[in-house]
Amino acid sequence: MISGVFGDTVSESVSVMEGDSVTLHTSLTEVEKGHVIDWSLIALINDPNTSCLYDGEDGRFRDRLKVDYETGSLNITDTTTEHTGRYEAELIRSESSGKSQSLNRSPKCNSTKIYKKNINPEDIIITFNLTVSGVFGDTDEVKSVSVLEGDSVTLQTGLNKEQYEVILWNFNDIQIAEYDQDIGAICLYDGEGGRFRDRLKVDYETGSLTITNITTEHAGRYEADIIRLRRLDGLYAGCFSTKVYGKILNIADSTEQFTVTVSDPGLSSAAVAGISAGGVGVVVLVAVAVAAAVMIYHRRRSCQNNK
Repeated sequence: MISGVFGDTVSESVSVMEGDSVTLHTSLTEVEKGHVIDWSLIALINDPNTSCLYDGEDGRFRDRLKVDYETGSLNITDTTTEHTGRYEAELIRSESSGKSQSLNRSPKCNSTKIYKKNINPEDIIITFNLTVSGVFGDTDEVKSVSVLEGDSVTLQTGLNKEQYEVILWNFNDIQIAEYDQDIGAICLYDGEGGRFRDRLKVDYETGSLTITNITTEHAGRYEADIIRLRRLDGLYAGCFSTKVYGKILNIADSTEQFTVTVSDPGLSSAAVAGISAGGVGVVVLVAVAVAAAVMIYHRRRSCQNNK
């Protein structure tokens, strides 16, 4: 049996790596006869004959769900980042407004159908905040980006808004941008010496960062710390764009790294080659002139000796 009374809400945070399996435990020893576990939108558990596992939105849970019919716990196999989010298990009593009986009489399981959540406030709710860390955030991979001075550059995260809640951008371990889509807050920092003032833009869908009118002082290492499910209240504490903050350590679920090189547009490779060739030409001309002067000198000495 579960500890607690009906009307209670229990919450738990769970983290897993992409590709692994995870079990969301209800902490029940057994589901009493006539009771039902309703995993909102993805599973309805009573017994093997009357239960149903749903594919979910876009079929993201198809062939990935398993259940323990004794405890009502839910297992998700081969997890991906799109499985990150909040899961709710509703323990429905047999006498809960006749809801359990109507569920038990369901004639068949339509796994492709998407049902809306309908929770009775008298039932016990067990909530899980699941975070799946993806391989795309491997910090061993550093993307190299080259740009000409005066141009704009966008550092692409490759994310969509369902894959993160917070993104923190850092330049050489100094914070330059923070976007918390959960509360709709954004802060763009000026950086050391104000080098990024009025130069930064953030894409609200992907979290990608654009630097406009770039100069050589913007060359360096950029990191996007990606937080899929915010676990810290008050992470965003107001925007003070002129303040200089260091990188927050050990907070990201994954990190994207970029090395940006900024070149002077006035010195193209052809120009550099021309300068080099011109320098070689000058050296050759000087050498020829010196050789000619030596030959003339020796000829004059030879003529004077013959006289």
